[in-house]
Order: sequence, then structure tokens, then C-alpha cells
Amino acid sequence: MLLRVGRHSSCRQGPHLGTGRRKIGFYQQQPHIQSEIASLATNSTASDVIVLDFDGVLVDSEPEITASALVAARERWPQAFSHLNLDREAAVKEKMRIVRPVLVRGFESMVMLRMLVEDLNNANKILENWSQVLPAQLDMYGETQADLSALYERVRNSWMTEKPESWMQLHKEYPGVTDALRECPYPLYFASSKAGHRVSALMRAVMDLEVPKSSPSLYASLIPPEEAKADALRSIMTQPVCKGVGASLHFVDDRLETLLAIQKDPGLASKWKLYLASWGYCTSQEVTTAARTSGITILNLNGFKELLRFGLVMSVHDVCEPVQLEVEQ
Repeated sequence: MLLRVGRHSSCRQGPHLGTGRRKIGFYQQQPHIQSEIASLATNSTASDVIVLDFDGVLVDSEPEITASALVAARERWPQAFSHLNLDREAAVKEKMRIVRPVLVRGFESMVMLRMLVEDLNNANKILENWSQVLPAQLDMYGETQADLSALYERVRNSWMTEKPESWMQLHKEYPGVTDALRECPYPLYFASSKAGHRVSALMRAVMDLEVPKSSPSLYASLIPPEEAKADALRSIMTQPVCKGVGASLHFVDDRLETLLAIQKDPGLASKWKLYLASWGYCTSQEVTTAARTSGITILNLNGFKELLRFGLVMSVHDVCEPVQLEVEQ
């Protein structure tokens, strides 16, 4: 049956889904549940629907992105990386975590790595204007996006296929996220720029959750994210559960540019509550900008887990009505 969240006299509360592997997206995959969702919408029962980015929200994938890029970059530019000792490599990897917020496509990490091997101070150049720096560096290196992307994807796919355990181990879930997902009583969707087969495999290996790559709840390979994720939200809005009177639609991403792009679309901005995942791949400057931007809520991990469990963030949404004892006091 479809789990509901009751609206009690004090606060909303959600049922506990228990432990063990859960098949996320079962709402959309079971015909009888689809029928019940449609009935809920028809009967104007309010529901929360939550859409989540993957990298930087559920899982920290930066170590794998950098490790794969390092293998590919050494293969592509052996001379440029021939003198990279362990200490220098550690310093470069540290800088890669700093510049990760501006990375969009995986192959870009190869270019970032080469720039940082040449000069660690290039981190500032990358952060300041990556969209213009990237094409200039590709020209300087005599490379094309297509060639580097093909190499990078080949390295990742080979590693994932031939040594899946070591590849998976480079990904870490953020603390407490898996339990919160299991306890979430609401329909969940996932909107990621990562390929669907990778999201599915990582959800299974890292979080012990089943999200088939063909699941209607998974929107993957969303590149460029600003446009593709907006399209995904439009598609999700057409689902019956999103159409009930009073339905609350939530979207969580760690990329501020994506949230700002969605905010510029009146049809989306009026429907979706937008949240910036501050623990993910965003800079302190972006968090500051988000704090000054009406319509975007900054989440920390605790607030995120509250959102998954209750459909609200205690420090942000005051939806509790006083009980009798509080009134008398």
C-alpha cells in the first residue's frame, strides 16, 4: 500500500519504513499504487514529493571522479604527469576538492588536473571563470571535448566493470542519508547528471537501496544541468501525485546555478520549493549568495534528513500547532 503521512494536531509525522534493502521508486512501478496515487490526487489529499540530486547530495563521488581523471590524464599526457610524486599528487587532489563545485562534465576533471599539476594556484583561475577557462585550455592543449570525454568514460567504465569493488569504495554516502531515505514516506525522484547505470549501481553498493536504471523515478544524464533538470521537474510535475490540492514539491541540489535557473522559470518557481545542499559541492560564496536569494533555502545535513522524514525543516517551517498543555502554560 501507499504509505501516507498524517497531519496531526501538533506536527506532521511519517511512518518508519524499517531497515533492509528498499526498492526506491516502487510508487511509480506498481500499477495498484499508481491507481492509489491518482486517487489521492483526485481526492485532493496533500502530499509531499521530493526530488534529489545524487552527487553532492546523497553521495560524495569526488574521490572517484579525481581518481578516474588521474588515470585518464596520465594516459593522455604521460609527459605532463611523469614527475608527479606522492606529495605533489596529494596536494593536487586537495585542490581538486576545492574546484569540484564548478565541474559539470566528468572529462573536465582531466583538464583541471593538468592545470593544477602545472600550478596549484590555478585553482583560483578555475573557480573564478571555469566556463571560459575550459575552452581556452582545450585549445592550448590541442584537445577536443569529444576526445577527452571518450577517454574518460572508457577509463571509468573499465574500472567499474573490471574492478567494481575498488571503484565503488571511492564513493561515500553522507552520514545518515541512507536511513533517512528508508524512512521517507513520500514519493522520491532522483535527478542526476550522472549516467543512470552508475546511479543505480552506486545506490545498490553504497546505500543498499534498489533504484533500477530504468525506474521512472530516476532521471539521469541530465546535461547541461540547468536546462535538463528543469525539464525533469516539468515532467515530474505531470505525475498525478503532484497535482493534488496542497501538494508540496521539493527539489534539493548542491549546484546553485541549477537552482537559480529553475527560479527564473515562473512555471517552476511557483511550484517547487528549492533547497541548496550546503554539505555538497558548493562554495562558501555560493552559500552566501543563496542566503540572500529569496526562494532558496539552505539546508545542512540535519535539515535535509528532517525534510526526507517529515516533509519540512524544523528550523525553517513552523507548522506545529500548540498542544493544550502549551496553551495553558
